[in-house]
Order: sequence, then structure tokens, then C-alpha cells
Amino acid sequence: MYNVAREKSDGSRIQYPRGLPGDRGNRAQMCIAGFIAILLIIGGVVVNHKEGLGEVIMYEVTGLAVGVTTSVLLHVALRTFLLAEELHHIPGRYPDKLCAAWKAYTFNMKTLCTSSISAIVVLLIWTLFQNPYVYLWSKGLIAHNVCYLSGFYFSKLIQMEYSTVHVSVQIDKMNSLDYGSGMAYNFFYGYLRLVLPEFGTQSVKGIKKRIETFINKHRLSDSAFPVKKLFILIPKSLYIPTDLKDVSTDWPDDKCWMDAAMSLEDQVFDRAGVKQRLYKNSVYKIKNRDSPGAQPVYVVAEGATPLKTCYDVINGDPKMSRVFKDHQHDIILSFYKTLRDIIRDSDDCRDLCEIIYYVDTDDNKKRINVARIILERIQELTGRDPVQRH
Repeated sequence: MYNVAREKSDGSRIQYPRGLPGDRGNRAQMCIAGFIAILLIIGGVVVNHKEGLGEVIMYEVTGLAVGVTTSVLLHVALRTFLLAEELHHIPGRYPDKLCAAWKAYTFNMKTLCTSSISAIVVLLIWTLFQNPYVYLWSKGLIAHNVCYLSGFYFSKLIQMEYSTVHVSVQIDKMNSLDYGSGMAYNFFYGYLRLVLPEFGTQSVKGIKKRIETFINKHRLSDSAFPVKKLFILIPKSLYIPTDLKDVSTDWPDDKCWMDAAMSLEDQVFDRAGVKQRLYKNSVYKIKNRDSPGAQPVYVVAEGATPLKTCYDVINGDPKMSRVFKDHQHDIILSFYKTLRDIIRDSDDCRDLCEIIYYVDTDDNKKRINVARIILERIQELTGRDPVQRH
């Protein structure tokens, strides 16, 4: 029998052969729980040696409650430090300060339950008996420190550190292993690296030659196609319509600035077992409604298709939509930065595409005219107004 992952007939689990990586179990959590038990036993033995069984029970309850409560207080302090940074990202990552604070201070259900119980126990001991911190100190250095170590490892067991902000920080530290970076690498090596550069054969033209062919075929002036690159659009909201014409109006005016002209020559490649796979790039004609007498400008533009997929996941998959919504901005930013770095490091593609990462809605949540954004970028690249008479 070949080494193939097989799903059990009842669908309960997947059986992985020896040569394939499988799902991780809970052995690490079991080891942590066992270590906590050992720590508490050590502390109990020390106390029992001096004072007896009744005092051991009091010590164990107090010690674990104090250890957990202290861990919670330390995590609250840590989240406050993280929040100090997050407050500088309004409205980029968060709409307001309240939302940023909520993302920073939200704990998971396990933490909420255990911290509430621990806090109640600590308050009861403090009220009915004595200060629990002083009580633990009186039991000696070993018994005292064991409680805080137990609280620390217990916090790891229940993932006390988990919050939206914590995950966002971890995404930044993943060295391109996060979802946004993965999409960027997939987009570049599975698409851009195929359609942008020249391959040295007559049948496979790069983006510039295909644009020149388009200009000659439709008898356009060179100035009508001022930037011979592929414009990749990355809107903050992830929304990319089927036709860019639909996001090229100035609300409430319904006159469109963009129209799909035609497509460049198709690119055809054999990929991953698929023969003659077709790759297309659309040409858009932009008419500046502010200058009715100006000639139209032609561009090759499209949205980053992996982000369209991400948008569909957020709006179509109830199971994952909340997770992706919580980290949507982190995913987009990672995608943009990684894609920019990949293209800059590519000798073949560096000068063949232009990435536009932009806020696509105004303060009233109305769509911003993407044609204006493209024209602005063309002016930055060429140093002249692209809508002047050709």
C-alpha cells in the first residue's frame, strides 16, 4: 500500500502515513499540566513538613489562586504596553480608541473563568484571613516561588496571552510564513512571473511588448498609453468588482470614468498538469470627467486576485469569517509589503508593474473613484498630467 493520507470511513479523523506530517496532539499541554502538579506537590511537601495537612490545603488553594491572579495582572500590564503602540494606528487598523482597547484587552473564555474564580478566592482569603501574598511569603522561599511558577505555566496552558492584538503582533514576526505573505508569493510565482517578463520566445511576450502590440493594433498614440506596466490594485476593504468600471464614479454622480476596452494578447502556459492554461490582462480606458476635452488614457489594471478570494472567505464562510475579519488589515498589509519586496528583488519584474495600496472608501463609507487614484499615480510616474490633450 502506498503512503497516502486516508480519511476514516466515519470522517472522524485522518490517518497519516509515517512520511507525512500529521496533526499535533495535546502532549505538550499534558506535560505542562503535569509540571504544574509537580510544582504544587513540592510546595505542599515543604509546607506539610512544617505545619501539617490542613495548612497544605490552605496553601495549595491560596497559592494557585494568587499565581493565576498575578499572571492575569501581568498580562493586563503587557496588553497596556501593546495598546500604547496600537493607538498610533487609528484609523488605519482601528476605527477608534475604544475598538483598539477592546482588541487589546479581550481574553478567551478559559482565562475569564479561571481569573474570575482566582480573584474571588484571593479577595475572600484577604477579607476573612489575611493578605494572601504575605501568607505565601511566610511559607518560605521555595513554597512562595512555586506558586508563581505554577501560575505562569497555568497561563500558558489556557493561552492567557491570546488576544487580537497579540495575534497581530505575531503575524508581523512570522518572517513571511503568514497568510498574507503566502498569498503574495503565490500571486507572484503563480501569475506575475508568467505574464510580466519576456521569456525569449516569439510566442511568449512580456507585458511591455503586448502593450506595444495593442497600441499598434488600435492605432493609438504612445502618449495615450503613458505607463506600460500592469497596475495592481489593493483596496483596504478587499472589495474588487468584476469590472473596475463599477468603482470609477464620483458619488453621487453615476458617470463612470473607466471602461474595459479590450484585452492584451492571451498568454498560454502548461501549469501543474493543466494544458494550455490561459492568462489574460484587461485594458481599461479612463475618461477624465473633469476635463471633457481631454483624450482618454489607457492602462492595464486589475485587482490582486488572491485578495478577492480572501474577501469571499470573509463574506462567505461563517466558520472563518470572524478570524479573518479580526486580522483583515494585518493580512492586507503583509500581502502588500511582501509583494512589494518580491517585485523589487526581481530583476525580471521590477519595472513591469505598479502596486497601488489605497483606502477605497471615504468618511461616509462611499466608494472612492479608483480612476482618480490611477491617474494620480500615472502623473507621479511620468511627471506630467496624463489627461492633457494627446
